[in-house]
Amino acid sequence: MTIIQQFAQRGHQILRDAVNAAPLKSKLMGAGEVILRQGEEIKALYWIALGEYTMHYNAGNGKTFSLGQRFVSDTIIGEIEYLTHTPSQFSVVAHESMTVKVIPRAMMDELLTRHAEVGVWLSQLLSTSYQRGMAKTMERFLQPLMLNIVSDLYERHQQNKPLVDFSQVYREAERFGCSERTYRRALHQLVDEKYLEKVASDYVICDIDKFRQLLLHPEK
Repeated sequence: MTIIQQFAQRGHQILRDAVNAAPLKSKLMGAGEVILRQGEEIKALYWIALGEYTMHYNAGNGKTFSLGQRFVSDTIIGEIEYLTHTPSQFSVVAHESMTVKVIPRAMMDELLTRHAEVGVWLSQLLSTSYQRGMAKTMERFLQPLMLNIVSDLYERHQQNKPLVDFSQVYREAERFGCSERTYRRALHQLVDEKYLEKVASDYVICDIDKFRQLLLHPEK
């Protein structure tokens, strides 16, 4: 572990201890509730001890792009808007019920000015989020839609997750910047070509080696 990493780790611990010690207001967010809304100014930051949320960007033409689900623990949201004094760039939506603690801006001001380690941790958090987000976004926009969907299905298979969340198929489509109809059409094509099979209310991969070859050689 580098000196910077150790410094950042201490900053995270300082912030976590401060959040747990302070008499902060808590908000219970139900699944589907908006924590941050795109275009709105933030008046506080939010601390998530444990939970899963999704991030969405709504374009002026009515299309929505989702950065997918993020499972987090002991982390903060609203930090970009806090540091840049700009409205929220994305809508952050609770994917499941969770409790968030409200961190006043004044408290964050004090922590950053008193503890340089907190600022280093925050910088590390932003840098990591930027790298991961940009890598995923470039894949989504520069690769064919079908390849992106196949890659996502393969990743879910490796993680032993259901390949498709049928309760929110439109959210699935938003992660690829396409309509629900287009997303379903891609799934049906994979079934027709014997890469996927519909079993009861779920999809399963018919032949994992064949499916892997589709990822390695999509032009065939």
